[in-house]
Amino acid sequence: MSLRAYGLITSTLFGASTSPLTMRARFERFGQVSRERLQRRFPQLRFQDHAADGVEVESVCAVEAPSRVVLYLHGGAFFMGSPASYRNRAMRLSYRCHAVVFVPAYRLAPEHPYPAALDDALAAWKLVMTLSRERPLFFAGDSAGGGLSLSLLIRLRNLGLSMPRGAILLSPWTDLTISGESVDRNYGRDLWFTRGHLESWARYYVGRADGHTPYVSPVFADFTGLPPLLLLAGEYELLLDDALRVEEAAAEQGIRATVHIGKRMQHDWPLTLPWLDESRLAWNAIRAFVEEQSSAR
Repeated sequence: MSLRAYGLITSTLFGASTSPLTMRARFERFGQVSRERLQRRFPQLRFQDHAADGVEVESVCAVEAPSRVVLYLHGGAFFMGSPASYRNRAMRLSYRCHAVVFVPAYRLAPEHPYPAALDDALAAWKLVMTLSRERPLFFAGDSAGGGLSLSLLIRLRNLGLSMPRGAILLSPWTDLTISGESVDRNYGRDLWFTRGHLESWARYYVGRADGHTPYVSPVFADFTGLPPLLLLAGEYELLLDDALRVEEAAAEQGIRATVHIGKRMQHDWPLTLPWLDESRLAWNAIRAFVEEQSSAR
């Protein structure tokens, strides 16, 4: 599939005014894959089921002896996505980062607006901590899950709880007030999103909360005390500034944050189009970051 085909499919299936429940069903129909189907292709692949305060968590492991652990918070604008529709992506992350990957089924908007997803992510992290203290731990997430990962780091810091070694944020949605300049600057170059998409979808999750609160829009947070961050964003996506502004603010507060920009790339390109040369470069950056932080003190 080409970038142009990707844009045509996503913009057709996930319109700004389409019902969130309709889009959720479409996301699952096109993304969901059974464990059995994957294991027929990859017999070494292992799955396990876990539970944390009522939150279902699926672990995926594609390597025989994983040397690290990743808590992965899936994307889907806070109202789509599930462990089942992210199995392919979790498997790829497990293989490339030599990790066991935990994917929680956090509650979705609009039925469950903020802070439901953040509460469930915290519960999942506490579970991962109890299961995997002996190996380096990481956060990862894409789109809404990338922003949620950053919000979770802030909440852990504020609660005085243990942090992961680092966080990998792919095309993170960090500003639900939609104030980044790239939202308008990249209009027309982004083959999927418009301002209308982002504004409509943000309302599902924000609900009655203040969109400027750092737990909702972590771009406005104080990043003091956070671990190193690797952010990835497509040059042509509307959410480019959601990553660039986090990098800038984190650097001002003495936190290491690096943005890998995919030239001419779209939202979530390493996950949706992994065969592209730019995707291979992104995966190399992810693997290098994980390896470096695993060995850091």
